[in-house]
Amino acid sequence: MTPRDLALALLFSSLGLFIIAAFASGARRTLSNAGFFVLLTGGLAFFANWAPPQTRVDPPPRLAQLGPVPAESYTTAELAYLGELIIFGEAGTLHGQGKGQCPLCHAFRPEDFPERAPNLSGITRRAAERITEPRYLNPDTIQMESFPGSGRARTADEYIAESHICTNCYVAAGFGVKGSNDRQSPMAQDHLPPIGLNIDEMIAVHTWLYVHDGEVPPSPAQIRADHQRFLPPGWKPARDSTDSLTARQRPILAIGSDTPEHMIANLGCGACHVIPTTAYRFGAIGPVLIAKTTAPERLASSVYQARVKTGKAHATTPKEYVIESIMHPSAYILPAFDDRRHPGVSSMPDYSNKLTYEAAEKLADFLLSIDESAAGKDGLKIDIDGRKGA
Repeated sequence: MTPRDLALALLFSSLGLFIIAAFASGARRTLSNAGFFVLLTGGLAFFANWAPPQTRVDPPPRLAQLGPVPAESYTTAELAYLGELIIFGEAGTLHGQGKGQCPLCHAFRPEDFPERAPNLSGITRRAAERITEPRYLNPDTIQMESFPGSGRARTADEYIAESHICTNCYVAAGFGVKGSNDRQSPMAQDHLPPIGLNIDEMIAVHTWLYVHDGEVPPSPAQIRADHQRFLPPGWKPARDSTDSLTARQRPILAIGSDTPEHMIANLGCGACHVIPTTAYRFGAIGPVLIAKTTAPERLASSVYQARVKTGKAHATTPKEYVIESIMHPSAYILPAFDDRRHPGVSSMPDYSNKLTYEAAEKLADFLLSIDESAAGKDGLKIDIDGRKGA
C-alpha cells in the first residue's frame, strides 16, 4: 500500500467509525473519539501526500561552503539554484532581475505571453525543433555564425548555448529589432558587457532551464563544451575568473567616485538602451537616452503633469526627472514602452537600492549632457517615442 492509499484508507475508516457510533449507543463516545483521531491522522497523511509540493528556496546546504571552483564541482541542485539567482536575483519567485537580466524580455511561465522575446518555458524541449526549422537551417540574419568557422548548432543543447552567445544567429519570428524584418535580435549577448556572464554562470543558467522544465540536464562538462564551441577564440570573461560562482552582486553597484561609463556598465543600462557618445549603442528595448533633449519635454508634458497631480511622480526639474527615472522607473512610463501585460509597471528594474544618491546625480548630469545632435553624430535617428530609427 502506498502512502496515498493509506491516507485514503484512514479517511474512509474514520467515516465508518462515525457511522457505527451513530447506531451503537453504548460505545458511542469511544467510537466517536476513535473516529476523530483516525480522521485527524488521515487528514494529515492526505495533506502530506496529496497536497501540491511546496518549493523550498533555501540554498542547498553545501553551497555556503563552496569557493571559487568550476561548475563541475557543483551538484545539479546547486547549479540550478545558482542559475536561478543569476536570472532573477532571488529563488522561488520567477520574477526579479539578477545579473543575467533575462526577465527584462523573457517570460518563464507557460501562461505568460512576452512581447520582447520568446517564452523560455519548455525551451529545452523546443530547442530540438528549432534546429530543424527552415528559418534556422537557411538563416537570413545579420550574423550567420558566432565567429568564422564556428558553424551552427547541431543539437538542442548546442542551440541553447548558441542562443546565449550569438543572439543574431537565429531570431524567433516576431521578436526581431523593429524594422529589421527579424534579421537582428534585440537581445544582449550573455558573455559580453553589460551582462558579462562567465562560462560557469552560463552553465548554471543552462542547468536551471532544464530543471525548470522538469528535464534532466546534461553534465556541466557537456554544457561547457557546448558553450566553448561558440565562444570566440581568446575570449575572456569581463570579471576575474577567480571570482566564486556563488558570489552575490554587491547591493550597491555604483558609487559617486565611479565614472559614468563604469556606472552604465555595472548597472547594465546598455542591455536595453542606446546611449550616444558611449560604447553602448545597441540596446533596442528602452528609449534612447538623450536626456538633454527629452527630459525637459517629458517633464512638461500633460501626461507627466497628470502623474504629478496624483502623487505618482514628483520631479520639478530635468535633473530630478532623470534621477526619478533611474530610481523609480514606474513613476512615469513612456506610452510606447508601457507593457500591455502589466500596464503602469515599468519593465526596467528599480535601481533605488543599487546606487548611491551621489552616483545617481553624477549619472543624471552625464545623461543630461547628451542631446539629439549627439545621436546624430553617432549616425542614429530617433523617432518621436525615443526609439532608435533605421
